[in-house]
Amino acid sequence: MKFKSLHEKARLLDNLIDEYERSKGTGFVPMRSLQELTSKTFPEATRVNVGLHKLVFHLTHKSHELALKIGKKEAIELDHKSYKLLPPRLRHVYFARIFWHTKYCLLQEYGVEAEATHDQLIKLRSIGYTYGLLDITCENIRNVNGYLKIVDAGIAPYGLHRIWRIADIIQRKLPFPVRMLIRKSRMLATVRET
Repeated sequence: MKFKSLHEKARLLDNLIDEYERSKGTGFVPMRSLQELTSKTFPEATRVNVGLHKLVFHLTHKSHELALKIGKKEAIELDHKSYKLLPPRLRHVYFARIFWHTKYCLLQEYGVEAEATHDQLIKLRSIGYTYGLLDITCENIRNVNGYLKIVDAGIAPYGLHRIWRIADIIQRKLPFPVRMLIRKSRMLATVRET
């Protein structure tokens, strides 16, 4: 297993999250408390993004730049599932490599913000659509070691890919807050489906 020491810390963080949920009787740790637990477990990590369902931290491990995503079990599993939808021969070409995941954590190649051209974005979306991936936007594409790669994507529920693809195309023309609301409801529908 790659990055075994980080995996052990991630398992410790999983236990801390479970303990927090048991002690507080909550459905999941609030993002602020989740950040505090993560900072205690991974003091070398720097928070770089807050998503709807996850926190993303940047880690440097020896010569590797890594992204540690922490969130609800369902969100982490959906990230892993979307990654695995691409066939192995294409997976690491178009999607930032995922090294492993635990119950609440996922370790992925780190990417920096990138400006994708219209043609590059169309190509990545076309590949994503072919394999059932949605929500491939500039926000979900990063420069990973000099290559544009998908770092996050949505999945349509079984049998609804064509409809969700049309909705994905329409959604991109909506204002950002409306897109985020749709993305959240889409994620909840996908979680219920699995």
